[in-house]
Amino acid sequence: MIYQDARVPTNISVVCHKSAPSTLFLCGDHSGDDHHTVSINVRDIHMFRSNAPVSDNRSSVLETQPSTRILVIGAGYAGLLFTMRLAGKVARQNVHIALVNESDTFIERPRLHQLATNQVIQWRSLPQMLRQTHIQFIQGRVTSIDSAHHEIVVIDQQQTHHLEYDYLVYALGSVTDRQTVPGVAQYAYTLAPNGPLSAAALRETLPSVQARHGHVVVCGGGATGIETAAEVATAYPHIKVHLVTQGPFSLFLGKTVASSIRRSLTRVGVEIIDQTTVAAVRAHSVVIDQGSEIPCDLCVWTGGFVAPSLAREAGLAVNERNQIVVDPFLRSISHPEIYAIGDAAHPREDPGAPVRMSAVTATIMGAHGADCLSAVLRGKTPRPLSFAYLGQGIALGRHNAIGFNNYPDDTPRPPYFTGWLGYQIREGFVRLLATATQHGAIVWLGKRRYESAQRRQQAKK
Repeated sequence: MIYQDARVPTNISVVCHKSAPSTLFLCGDHSGDDHHTVSINVRDIHMFRSNAPVSDNRSSVLETQPSTRILVIGAGYAGLLFTMRLAGKVARQNVHIALVNESDTFIERPRLHQLATNQVIQWRSLPQMLRQTHIQFIQGRVTSIDSAHHEIVVIDQQQTHHLEYDYLVYALGSVTDRQTVPGVAQYAYTLAPNGPLSAAALRETLPSVQARHGHVVVCGGGATGIETAAEVATAYPHIKVHLVTQGPFSLFLGKTVASSIRRSLTRVGVEIIDQTTVAAVRAHSVVIDQGSEIPCDLCVWTGGFVAPSLAREAGLAVNERNQIVVDPFLRSISHPEIYAIGDAAHPREDPGAPVRMSAVTATIMGAHGADCLSAVLRGKTPRPLSFAYLGQGIALGRHNAIGFNNYPDDTPRPPYFTGWLGYQIREGFVRLLATATQHGAIVWLGKRRYESAQRRQQAKK
């Protein structure tokens, strides 16, 4: 596959203003209610749209150089790491960075099962994380993208704003698929951070289920479902937990890891019901094969993730999960002025390892996306996305986890670490990801695997 030069696309109408720096916006999908922050950020938006002069020590440079407006949507692992990394790389260039997110906190998604079971989680404030930088923070929700006019619509608690861009970086992450199975949207809880039927709502509901020795059905046999089932069973021993999976239990992790996880879940009383399809979710039951039902007090749905529909609605090329299809430089294949990173992106070409939705791949893509755009802004050609996995950890309740090597292609291999040691390794890794995201600093393996994958494809042809 031959690609055009990855530098500034020739089909972009770049709008330049001598009196204002370029602006990079990042928009996410979490809720928040910091009224003081919103009022400050509304003025920042007006400054950007009116091209008012910026009062800082770069003003003399800005008067003689045109600006480039860059807008990124999403402040999770990919979006926040991208922002921090790019800010460091373009510090001497005419680039002003702004972060737009519906919440004013950074959500660590690997900890949401802990939030749901009443553990104390210290979320990090985005304005506090950004206070030592030149990055604007704007709290609001992105409702639409007008790719023809290079504009997005952001709604905050006060009004609607139309924000223009020269580049858009799409990092809206993923959400639980609530539409495929009937009843999920109406009755099932998910591990969304907040809102109705969220992890926060589950946190308030589980104690009453424990008090009446109730039943909880967790649907979904991926890592999220496993961690949720184990955490609920450990934190609330009087709740009977059922884990329903469509395929053979944990087969994707290999027999050794699957057997270890099964033993751990059985020890804490989780009933595993595998090779079973969920047909519907009702108020107090889950309907499975042949119309039989599993009675329950509540259902937690972890069965599959999709990206938000915003990109599809805007006419971008997406796959069946609403992920933007990108080239090796993380540009949309249909709109090269739009970059996509993290769970919301799907590489069209093999980067040397399978790309799955996870915090690890989100941080790698966020860093690579920043490197690519930084190269473009300097008039250079970026390198293609290429990486390898290093390891994975799955929590199995408080102070228990399994960790394993999955280098380089996400296939579990020895050594395996279980129990308290596995927990410490996973906990350390989650902390490391959050720290790397906050500082925009991460290194990864496998940067030559893309070329190897291309050679293999050419050999097959």
